[in-house]
Amino acid sequence: MPDVPYTVVPTDQTIRRYDGEVLLFSWPDFVSTICEGTSCFICGRSRREVEFNDEHIVPNWTLHAFGLHQRTVTLPNGQRTIYGNYTIPCCKPCNHEMARQFENPMSALIRASGSAIHDHMVEHGGLLPFTWMALIFLKLHLKDRRLRRHLDCRLGNDAISADYTWEHMHHLHAVARAFHIGATVEREAVGSLFVFPVDAEPTAFDLVTFTDAQTMLLQLGRTGMIAVFDDSCAALNRVMWIIEKISGPLSTIQARDLTAHFAMANLDLLNRPRFWTRISPDRKDVFIGGTTDSVPLFRRYDKKLFGSLISAAIPTLPDVNDMDAEQACSALLAGEMNFLLDAEGEFVADHAARSGLVKKDKT
Repeated sequence: MPDVPYTVVPTDQTIRRYDGEVLLFSWPDFVSTICEGTSCFICGRSRREVEFNDEHIVPNWTLHAFGLHQRTVTLPNGQRTIYGNYTIPCCKPCNHEMARQFENPMSALIRASGSAIHDHMVEHGGLLPFTWMALIFLKLHLKDRRLRRHLDCRLGNDAISADYTWEHMHHLHAVARAFHIGATVEREAVGSLFVFPVDAEPTAFDLVTFTDAQTMLLQLGRTGMIAVFDDSCAALNRVMWIIEKISGPLSTIQARDLTAHFAMANLDLLNRPRFWTRISPDRKDVFIGGTTDSVPLFRRYDKKLFGSLISAAIPTLPDVNDMDAEQACSALLAGEMNFLLDAEGEFVADHAARSGLVKKDKT
């Protein structure tokens, strides 16, 4: 960032450009306007100010490419809804802007060779796929504000999001909409991102989120992507010892296992990054960054915590050698099972993981 007197903006102030465009939503305005209101989730404008249309939570090109329009997604309340109807309000200008900035280039990368995203990241950095995933994660959770937690009205009218701490998603929102205001997103503001090959059919699709850990897995055919949105890459640092052992494509269940490791690393991070936004005096330039310690520190590994995470990620187990279904579920919940490494710490070939060759973790 240039050495000029940019202002660090307090999080309780909403800052607008001179044309009225919001450069930074304060925490209160972010909650009331974006999370709990009905405004466009990118620009914050209302239906009185601009024409709206529906933005698919899973992008429309993805629904087409992977045959998802008539398939169903299971919501946090257990209800199932068709992907094609799974939308969130968005104004037309922002919708078109997202298509140009993200959907078109990401669809081209996914449809290209398996190494296309990796090659793009080597040449241009990971901001494009990271921001694209951040937008999906954000839309998923904003939609929960509009869905009932209980299908039985006698149990109350709370939304699925009733227990969300929206302020924790303030930085996520700032990074996700940085394209809209032309903000520069610095390296420390970006979280962990891991892209890997998956041994799956070309039309395979998977999506897993951990809300509190701000972690998401997205599998598109033979490409898997895991993102953590608020860790300044600390989770990747902790999980690297597992990644270094991976010697081939992962199976879908192994991808879910690895996502649970990323989520746990973020939950265990002790010295969390401190994010900030700086704006030039003329309000033309915006920088989003973070301050981190030189070395990330983590809590001691807790098998039970990992067990709860991997059980949420893998609700349906494959057959497990020498265990009945109840024993396998108990072992998984206790954190005594994994699908990535065998008892000697070596990578388990994906075909073996799918056929039930699952080892107990001796660590």
